[in-house]
Amino acid sequence: TPSKPTVEALNAKDFRAFWEPILKTGPIEVSIFGDVKTEDAIAAVAKSFGAMKPRTAVSTVGAPVGFPAHNATPVMRAHTGPENQAAAVIAWPTGGGIDNIVEARRLDVLAQVFSDRLFERLRQAAGASYSPNVSSQWPVGMNTGGRMVAIGQVAPDKVSFFFQIARQIAAELVSTPIAADELDRIKKPMGQYILRASTGNQFWLQQLGGATFDPRRIAATQRIASDLVATTPVELQATAAKYLRPEKDWTMAVVPAATSAKK
Repeated sequence: TPSKPTVEALNAKDFRAFWEPILKTGPIEVSIFGDVKTEDAIAAVAKSFGAMKPRTAVSTVGAPVGFPAHNATPVMRAHTGPENQAAAVIAWPTGGGIDNIVEARRLDVLAQVFSDRLFERLRQAAGASYSPNVSSQWPVGMNTGGRMVAIGQVAPDKVSFFFQIARQIAAELVSTPIAADELDRIKKPMGQYILRASTGNQFWLQQLGGATFDPRRIAATQRIASDLVATTPVELQATAAKYLRPEKDWTMAVVPAATSAKK
């Protein structure tokens, strides 16, 4: 990761010098979605991308994606915005890759369960309206780099409380299977979202990116709905036990500069 001075010193010339040789190498994948005839799409690509000169193979290998080590004390950062606002983040490492795509989808369901519980606990206990978010990010093109992330905007004096509640929910998801009715309430809107999203080209672009080189992505896309419907409380509990481990979590808080200066 470049240092802050390095980033600040970056200019257009250096940016181009870095990216131009990289963008000139490796294959190009063209995805076309919409109301178009197959033969017309093939002809259009042949006249444009197909007319390009042959490209050389990629000469550089990307560094493996890691996850920061567990920290007993949150990483602290300061902001210069409103003094009554802070942000808290807690994350756990997961995985990646197309081979475990079913597990990725279970993590998506687990994240929604986590998010709903976190919202309700914060609202009940803190007596205020918070909008926390829990998401699972699973890189299909890599076998590592995934994470489950819970983030919330809270009052500065509620940062520790946020971490306490989040860890409590994580422990509950590990120790106790989710009730069938709660799981159904989660899966139904997720299924409706998939139905709506799948009517748009952006959905297919995201799901089928890289399928030219890995046809397993096509099969995985066809299973999205069935994988979601088939998710059970026992499977979610096993997924939580595998990934929501207290010795693996990482935390960070962003608090007002005035609050940070007092610590």
